[in-house]
Amino acid sequence: MSERLQSRRQSVPVIYVRGSHYDVGFDVGRTLGALIKTYIATSETLRQLEREYKTDAGRQAYEKTLANMKKRFPYYVKEIQGVAEGANVAFHHLFLLQLDDIILTINDNHVPRNDTGGCSSVAFKNEHNIILGHTEDAATEILNHFYIMSAHIIPTKEDREHGAVEERFTSLCYAGQMPGYTMGFNQNGLVFSINTLSPLLLKPGNTPRTFITRKLLTAKNFRNAEKILRDEGLGIGNGFSVNMLWSDAWGDVQIYNVEVAPDLKADRSIIGVRKFDKDPLVHCNKYEHLKVTEVTGPIIASSNSRLKAIRSHPTPASKEDVCSILSDTTSKDFQVFSQEKDAFIKTIAAAIFDVDKRTWSIYIDKPEESEPVAVLPIRFANFYAD
Repeated sequence: MSERLQSRRQSVPVIYVRGSHYDVGFDVGRTLGALIKTYIATSETLRQLEREYKTDAGRQAYEKTLANMKKRFPYYVKEIQGVAEGANVAFHHLFLLQLDDIILTINDNHVPRNDTGGCSSVAFKNEHNIILGHTEDAATEILNHFYIMSAHIIPTKEDREHGAVEERFTSLCYAGQMPGYTMGFNQNGLVFSINTLSPLLLKPGNTPRTFITRKLLTAKNFRNAEKILRDEGLGIGNGFSVNMLWSDAWGDVQIYNVEVAPDLKADRSIIGVRKFDKDPLVHCNKYEHLKVTEVTGPIIASSNSRLKAIRSHPTPASKEDVCSILSDTTSKDFQVFSQEKDAFIKTIAAAIFDVDKRTWSIYIDKPEESEPVAVLPIRFANFYAD
């Protein structure tokens, strides 16, 4: 990859799309095909996924998961097919990216596991501000390979018969991957960010976290979100945490963190809910309130380091306070804003959601030291009572 592509580009592509699941996927692929192709051609993560896919266990897990997703979420499979055909790339490459650690660990589920992660989230509300701050951290190869997708999904009759609903949402997307597994908002009052979590034992064939977070974009209220996260009848195959700020028609905002993990004894997800009223929400890439046996290794060491750095700051009370936290680089080994040249995991973007002002500010450099590259409006079109 050229040095120019490896440097931080001050650019955030934003695409507005409307149509069926397939058509929206196709237009994303057609419009952003160059970005998607570059990522697929240069991604070492995808090369690792392909190596596992070529083994008997990997191929079996892939086929089982694909079959289950075609039954459970056929309209999202169509969305991925649309992206693949619009960008003229192989479908199985994009589907492998959705499987992530479910495939990567299929032949070597040992301790410690070399899982990585770096997303940090901070949220609070007071009489003056309602803020969610987030660093989007990913493998360095993702740097400059993401975009914002603002979509109005109008399902076909066939898709509606399989459970699809009309959707309006805006989400950051890694190139070629489904929206939802990063940060964004939907029309129903949800503002969210995601933290990757790493249970030790995964469930190949079960619902990948990227499909559950894609479905989460349809959530009408918190109780509906809980139902989506529980995924009764199958359940998640890996793990994650979602930070949610729910606004209602009367201007009230509730803050939740929900941790999600595979249920090894039942066909559903295990979920742990924590609501935040006075204390700020702080979350990284380790389970905080759900009792789950998780991996040891870099993802936990990084989370502990970042949590210590975040908690060394005064309790946040303003947007500026959160910008300062997200910009923290005081830790020697694992920074909140990761920008070391040789780091495997880097902060590819940081964001401030100002719920009162209904703005989503996206930064490429440290928020404390730079202007946002983009400021998008947060639009809530519909509100549903609990």
